[in-house]
Amino acid sequence: MFSSTCRKIVSSSRGAAVKRVLIHDNITYQQLFSLQAIRSVSSTSILHDGELAEKCSLNIVTSPFPPISHGPYDPLPEVVMQNWKKSSGRKKVDSDGYLSDELAIYDGSTGMKRTFKEHYKNTKGIAGNLKYELGVDEKACVCLFAPNHVDYLPVTLAVGLCGAKLTPVNPLYKKQELQVVLDRSRSSVLIAHTSILDVALEAARDSTRVKHVIVMTDDGQVVPDGLDSLDSIKRHKEGFNKTERYVHPETKLHPYLLPYSSGTTGMPKGVCLTHANLTANLIQFDVVEGLSMGVGEALLSPLPFFHIYGMVASLLCCGWKGNPLLTMSGRFDFALMLEMIQEYQPTTAHLVPPILLALAKHPIVDGYDMSCLRTIISAAAPLGRDTEMAVQERLGCLVKQAWGMSELSPIGTINSDFNKKTGSVGPLVSNTFGKILDKDGKTLGPNEPGELAIKGPQVMIGYLDDPQKTQECLSSSGWLRTGDVAYYDEEGFFFITDRIKELIKVRGFQVAPAELEELLLGHEMVNDVAVIQIPDEESGELPRAYIVLKEDCEKSHDEMQKEIYGWVKDRVAPHKRLDGGIVFVESIPKSASGKILRRILRDELAEQLKANA
Repeated sequence: MFSSTCRKIVSSSRGAAVKRVLIHDNITYQQLFSLQAIRSVSSTSILHDGELAEKCSLNIVTSPFPPISHGPYDPLPEVVMQNWKKSSGRKKVDSDGYLSDELAIYDGSTGMKRTFKEHYKNTKGIAGNLKYELGVDEKACVCLFAPNHVDYLPVTLAVGLCGAKLTPVNPLYKKQELQVVLDRSRSSVLIAHTSILDVALEAARDSTRVKHVIVMTDDGQVVPDGLDSLDSIKRHKEGFNKTERYVHPETKLHPYLLPYSSGTTGMPKGVCLTHANLTANLIQFDVVEGLSMGVGEALLSPLPFFHIYGMVASLLCCGWKGNPLLTMSGRFDFALMLEMIQEYQPTTAHLVPPILLALAKHPIVDGYDMSCLRTIISAAAPLGRDTEMAVQERLGCLVKQAWGMSELSPIGTINSDFNKKTGSVGPLVSNTFGKILDKDGKTLGPNEPGELAIKGPQVMIGYLDDPQKTQECLSSSGWLRTGDVAYYDEEGFFFITDRIKELIKVRGFQVAPAELEELLLGHEMVNDVAVIQIPDEESGELPRAYIVLKEDCEKSHDEMQKEIYGWVKDRVAPHKRLDGGIVFVESIPKSASGKILRRILRDELAEQLKANA
């Protein structure tokens, strides 16, 4: 135990200075909660000296948002589907009391749509087939290999009803990448979209686990002989809508969603998220966003559903709240997105920084009526202050940031519509604790950058079959080391500056790539940018910028190199200058969620240096 006489907790409060509450050693956290000494609470235990992320318990930041219930929670599919069975006074219901013809999801790429009644019937039928025909139970895992299909939600919920795990996979994966996930997740059933069926069949053929392949089609498409279609199994006679009994008492421990994430370091790992993790995070999100979206108002989200941001904040939340979801299954089309906004009038959009950058700079935006948008949430990657403000001013809507990761189900912080800070990812969501750690694991005060650690009901239970990696980032009492470099201000608003492993060290000084990227995006001829480090004998490392110039740039590359270098030199400290060079490229490598894949640039640089050695 700690031998100090007190612990300090920093409680963030809207519009107020940070409060510091003294807690004596003989008072447990749960006793503290009963005293309501801080705004938001979550069940926890006394910290143990020497544990990961817990060497110091000073400066623990809490949430300004109202606390949520500690549970127990119902299984997630039942939570999401509960409002599909009754009228709220504005919804059309059929004779059985279920939602009928109200739009649940629309795919702008194909024109396909589903109603909530169709969602309910499809979920029930798919669950019956998985359970009674394919033997899917609590030990099974189902892999969903598909773009943003209109039946993505019924498949997701049906797997949960069976008590099984669902592994959503990037539809751009190649055969070897998919096979790795299939084998590591021990998936026995693979549901794959017909457009990527060749890859799916090759991976399934070489997998040691897959026993059944089901084909997801667009309306009217024919399935190859010998394979079952998702449409055919929807009509199973013994469908059901009640989660298996063994799940109900174990929602805090029973894994449901199994996304694969690189975490803080290393190869992708299966993130075990329980029914309770996901349900709690939906409720945490709704505490902030529940007042923003009106009844029946549409959400635009081109985010990929296999990604945790699109899966939980967009897909599951819209299903739970009964809001129409507007999405795309094909390759992202900026003009199509603008057309959908103009035609279907969503009031909220879930986007990522590259799309926000286009909204800020692309001339075609002025040709569309975007007045319906009230709020845009940006997450999954850092958004520069200038871009945030530019979109807000151009569209006349609120632009705010949120932050999270797969290991947090995914939301850890978010700005509210009523209290936000430009450039910040917001305060912690309800029932969540945060602290900033130095390299020795001790906590730091306001405005001191370090590694962000999070504790709350949305924190994963661990990585599948990887106790070592779990122990490296997750303490026994629930503190998760995120691998993100951040700081918080005196009001408890967090600012993410970079990933720990991507920091550049110049003569001992730290340089955050995201900081330089944000600065460079402010140059009138820079359309996109990524910054990485290059080795340097004298300085250790130097920053190098990979830049996509605007198409109307008339100067030569040599001229632009000199101009941009001098422009940056005038705006940063000496150790942040682009002394590692400026390279002009056609595009910046990014993930489907919009994150800059700096590792690809670093790998390419390493190969070049090796070849030139």
